[in-house]
Amino acid sequence: MIKGIGTDLVEQSRVAALLSKYGQKFLNKILSKNEIFHVEKYSSENKLNFICSSFAAKEAFVKALGTGFRGIYPNQMTYLKNDEGKPSLNIEKPINYSIHLSISNVAGYTLSFIVLEE
Repeated sequence: MIKGIGTDLVEQSRVAALLSKYGQKFLNKILSKNEIFHVEKYSSENKLNFICSSFAAKEAFVKALGTGFRGIYPNQMTYLKNDEGKPSLNIEKPINYSIHLSISNVAGYTLSFIVLEE
C-alpha cells in the first residue's frame, strides 16, 4: 500500500553557488559522513550531480513523509547507487516503509521522485 509520494526539483546552479560560498560546512549539513567520503572521489561535474541528487532525494523523502525536516536531518540519510546504477536512500532512524526512488539529472536540473510503500 502506498503511504506517501514526494518529488523535488533542484536547480544545480543554486547548489553550486552554495557549495562555492560555504564549502565543507554546506556539505556537512546536507550529506551523511558516508556521502562526504564518496563525493570527494568524483570529478567536479559528477560531484555536483551527486550532491544535487542526494539533496533532491532527501527533500522528496520528507515530502513523502509529510513532515518536512522535523525530527530528521539531511545528514541522517544516505543516498547511494548500486553497481547497476539504481539509486536508493538509507535512513538512520527506523522507518516502516520501503523507499522507491528515481533520480534524473538533465540540463542543469535534478529531479527526484519517491514512493513510500508499506
